[in-house]
Amino acid sequence: MKIGLMFLFSDLGNLPQEQVFSELLEEIDYAEELGFDSVWVPEHHYATPGIIGNPLLLATAISQRTSRINIGTAAVVLPFQHPLRIAEDAAMVDVLSNGRFSLGVGRGWQVPEFEAFQIDQTKSKAMFMESLEIIKRAWTEDVFSHDGEFWSFKDVSVFPKPVQKPGPPLYWTVVTPASYEVAGSLGDPIIRSLNFVSIDTVEAGTKLYEEQLRKAGKQLSDVDMPLTVKIHVAETDEEAERDAAPNAQWFFNALSAFLPGAPGRPMPASGYEQYPDDPGAVAGAAAADPWAWGACYGSPETVLKSMQAYSERVFTNHWMTWMRIGELPHDKVMRSMELFAKEVMPRLKAQGQVLTA
Repeated sequence: MKIGLMFLFSDLGNLPQEQVFSELLEEIDYAEELGFDSVWVPEHHYATPGIIGNPLLLATAISQRTSRINIGTAAVVLPFQHPLRIAEDAAMVDVLSNGRFSLGVGRGWQVPEFEAFQIDQTKSKAMFMESLEIIKRAWTEDVFSHDGEFWSFKDVSVFPKPVQKPGPPLYWTVVTPASYEVAGSLGDPIIRSLNFVSIDTVEAGTKLYEEQLRKAGKQLSDVDMPLTVKIHVAETDEEAERDAAPNAQWFFNALSAFLPGAPGRPMPASGYEQYPDDPGAVAGAAAADPWAWGACYGSPETVLKSMQAYSERVFTNHWMTWMRIGELPHDKVMRSMELFAKEVMPRLKAQGQVLTA
């Protein structure tokens, strides 16, 4: 059982950017000290509730501040860059971190991003698959050529090569049923998030993934299966509720105004049918049942029980905990991390060992 820390940068629109980065890096330093296994940073552009344009650059900075913790992206959006550049940059992070890097990838879903980069969003799935093929070859072949629908080149060699062989672990961020199925058929690990969809959606997708994984001769426990949830731990349930609930709801209100199909935000032409027809309903659904949408806060005992309840619905062997929720103050985030690491994490890891056995 692995325990990671995930960031979304949802507070970057409301706090000075130098404060956000300073506090975030301090939280990552503390995560390594407390024994967290991994840290994950995203890619989003142009709007809250999440802004960070280049997670590979940030991952490089993290690699030089830490010595043990694994560093991942959740996720680099493959259609937005040339795959050779992604392969080069990811390999460099792997080298500088001495093999502590994981490349989480996605095909993107926000219409304004595709419009700004002048990319046809209806082709995001095909671009994703072609980019993935190129990245894998760039890491493992000394010289290679490619003639595809979106990228063509001849006799190129990517340097440096990753420390990990055949390359850093590749994770798919998944939402749609098709993504679950294709990733499962290839046996690639997936990142599932209760920040953007409900437990019902994740449960249904995980079942599709498991069906395809079994056809490939694997079972869920053979694959790293991260699950992202919002965590806030305090001394009492009342304190945790008072601090975390408004910030979790702030995020869901922002998300309702941010999802495709919200007022002023067009829906993708096709291929993203899993997103809600009425994005405004997300905030109401999350308010009615915060746990179902990944809000998990309370005393250490309450948080442990809530996380165990998630694992009864969907298999996970790698928790990605989002603790810097909304606009939670830095000192409360640090205290939550400490309580979680000392009183929740050991019991989660013990439970994971029993499940594995």
